[in-house]
Amino acid sequence: MLKNIKLTPLSVVIATCITYAFFCLLGYQKNIAISNMAGFAYSLSLAFILFITDLLFRKFIPNKKQLWIIETAFILLILTLIIIFNK
Repeated sequence: MLKNIKLTPLSVVIATCITYAFFCLLGYQKNIAISNMAGFAYSLSLAFILFITDLLFRKFIPNKKQLWIIETAFILLILTLIIIFNK
């Protein structure tokens, strides 16, 4: 069963989002700009959107090497846009 699982860059980001969501749920952050429940909800919604995006990329890009390149470029594009809009 585990042989059919493909590890992709977006699946790593999804796992990080889910981990951060539960970190927010447990309330380990002291000085934060938003509440723990809001951080939990934002992280889970981001993980869901990234999960759908990962499924679409996997469906339309059969080659694993191209999938890694395109998903890495997608993540870098999103990070770049976040940095630009936060300034």
